[in-house]
Amino acid sequence: MQLIRKTSVKILKGLLSILPQSFVDKVKQNPKLVAAYSRNLHKSGLLYQLQTLDELKRSYDDYINEHNCYLARQVKHFAEVTNSDCSLIVCVADYSPSKLLATFNSINEQHAAFLNVVVYCKVNNRVEINEFLALNSVLNFRVVTSLSAECLPREVVNTPCFFVNAGDVLHPYLGFVLATELSSSAKLAYVDTDSLNAKDKKREFADFKPSWNPDLQLTNGYVSSGIWVKNLNDFNVIKLPLNEFMLSVFMCTSYINNPNINVEHIAQVLLSRPSNLPKFSNATHQLSALYAPFASVIPSNLPSVYLRWHLNTQPLVSIIIPTRNGLDLVKACVESILSKTTYSNYEILLIDNGSDDPKCLKYFNELSKHSKIKVFNYAAEFNYSAINNFAAKKASGEVLALVNNDIEVIEPDWLLNMVSHVMRDDIGCVGAKLLYSDNRIQHAGVVLGYGGGAGHGHKYFPDDHFGYMNRLVATQNYSAVTAACLLIKADDFWAVGGLNAEKLAIAFNDVDLCLKVLQLGRRNLYCAEAILYHHESVSRGHEDTPEKVRRFNAELNYLQTTWCDFIANDPAYNPNLTCRRENFAIKPFR
Repeated sequence: MQLIRKTSVKILKGLLSILPQSFVDKVKQNPKLVAAYSRNLHKSGLLYQLQTLDELKRSYDDYINEHNCYLARQVKHFAEVTNSDCSLIVCVADYSPSKLLATFNSINEQHAAFLNVVVYCKVNNRVEINEFLALNSVLNFRVVTSLSAECLPREVVNTPCFFVNAGDVLHPYLGFVLATELSSSAKLAYVDTDSLNAKDKKREFADFKPSWNPDLQLTNGYVSSGIWVKNLNDFNVIKLPLNEFMLSVFMCTSYINNPNINVEHIAQVLLSRPSNLPKFSNATHQLSALYAPFASVIPSNLPSVYLRWHLNTQPLVSIIIPTRNGLDLVKACVESILSKTTYSNYEILLIDNGSDDPKCLKYFNELSKHSKIKVFNYAAEFNYSAINNFAAKKASGEVLALVNNDIEVIEPDWLLNMVSHVMRDDIGCVGAKLLYSDNRIQHAGVVLGYGGGAGHGHKYFPDDHFGYMNRLVATQNYSAVTAACLLIKADDFWAVGGLNAEKLAIAFNDVDLCLKVLQLGRRNLYCAEAILYHHESVSRGHEDTPEKVRRFNAELNYLQTTWCDFIANDPAYNPNLTCRRENFAIKPFR
């Protein structure tokens, strides 16, 4: 049956892709047709598939072709640009003649030549690198063992510099793009990268990076080469050892020293890196010392770094759980919190929205006698936003935790980890990693633009998957997180007026809340170490009736109208990735 359903959905999707957009838009206005399509799409299993290696290869080849066409147009438009306006610094942490030669061959092929080329190496490698490059390079270069002003030509000190590691292969138009794409106010920037296949040196597995994402840098070092600095002194004042993590640690240190630093991102793959690069977590010793003033590095076997930020206080957390009946769900939720949660300073506010199951009412009465639990009745019709706003007014906590009644604790330190982040001055909403009952990903950060609205990145991935660029296992910034399990300081919640009960009774209220919090100057955060079950059925919550479709469309329209800029370009995503599916695939270019 599923095979038939899958085939029919594929045929229908194909038809929709070739029909006039005006006709498709008209069809979307019919609630019954949309509901039927939604039911069959989810039941077909098409949404659950990860990309195959062949699909990845084809889609990346399409990107390369599209990118080449774009660059050809740009070169024609900026025909006068024949030289880059910056110097190139090649960092040699571990000297390998073949790696250095690969980098220098690509420097020779630059459409817009760099003003200067500097090789930065260790003292014991200087002589042999000079000898090697004299035989293998036609470029003028300078080999140095320090980046201090006295060791460099004056024109290097006084010009912007672009840093790469030995073994990196530069795109032929890298210098040209740097000269034409960066804003005049840019002080620090980075580019997207891919990997070189170890066998045939073909480009593959692009890292389409998000815009500047400070927490992803601290935990995953996602910017580790291909860094542009306007002033070399900004790099040199941070005394870092020359090793394979120097550039990624430089980005971490730059943020720590100046949290308001403006970092630009050129969303183009302009650097190809060797495969099998070391894990960022291999730098734990160096990072532990760097992070010690504000966070502890917790041992783990992940490629990313597990950070727990220091807590100066143990704030009271008010855990708000709305429910109507659902005895088994709410009992599992409450009892897992009580029995497993290591962070002890919390209260539970259970909000009964018209339960009529005698067993539930009896259980709620028993809960009301618990020292940590308060039970409140909310008699009006279901409105998720209104219920949580009602509960927030009853809460005593400095921190509010919005929690669905079908949440169940897996990781005992979930609340400790989330509280350690939410109490940071620059962090607003904090979300958790949520799993379906079958251990697939339900939530690991919300991406704006999915389906024209918002969706969950990596949805349906296996729970042990590292995710795209390790983004499933690395704590990082997202524009929004789900309120199925969300922490926020009470002051921030009320500063933005709480949840929008008038326009967003059911859907997108959490997204709207998070985006409003961004306007306060906060960053929202996905906490990868807070892991819980969200026993939402895979078939539950889809817009599968005409009434639900009409309500959903109204709320979607509000989101699209109010937050159109984020939907068009979510800074936590990348414009080269698809918004059709929630799997970080490359978008179609043809």
